[in-house]
Amino acid sequence: MNRTILLIEDKPALTDTLKTLLELHEFNVLTASNGEEGVAHAREHRPDLVISDIFMPVINGYELLEIFKKDSQLRHIPVLMLTAKTAIDEINLAMKKGAAGYVTKPFLFRNLHAKIIKLIL
Repeated sequence: MNRTILLIEDKPALTDTLKTLLELHEFNVLTASNGEEGVAHAREHRPDLVISDIFMPVINGYELLEIFKKDSQLRHIPVLMLTAKTAIDEINLAMKKGAAGYVTKPFLFRNLHAKIIKLIL
């Protein structure tokens, strides 16, 4: 497939697992452990999709969405939120701030994969 996904997640075990699964589905995967690092990677590599947690150090997922929305180089990149926050208010806030989709943890990889395919194909 050769599409690039930037995964922004502060939990190393989840990052490693998702990276492996995505690579098995022929995605190129970049990783970042916080939003600030994620924004820098997005500017440098221009991924086809960003998957981001909401609650992480330095820059959280909501702030990340605002940065992407205001940046002409990043605003076209879809951002899929992957978070343990299941409250409808959290989902609505993320979507209002520009998220292209929202997946709650725990999740089935096949459901995440289906959302990814819809967003980048």
